[in-house]
Amino acid sequence: MMTISDILQLIALCAVIFLPLGFYARRWLTPLAAWMRITFFKPRFVKPAGTLRRQQAVRANSEHD
Repeated sequence: MMTISDILQLIALCAVIFLPLGFYARRWLTPLAAWMRITFFKPRFVKPAGTLRRQQAVRANSEHD
């Protein structure tokens, strides 16, 4: 059976190993994730937002401009 001190040592060991590895991996995982998102999740059926247009009924009258 593991004691509390064994568990705390294991947590400290994991923190010492995995925190620096995580900071190091972030440098090359970010461009990799962006590349995968662009390659595999292209918005093929999404229309561009464009500009907002008013309906003909609410447009200003050119006589009053």
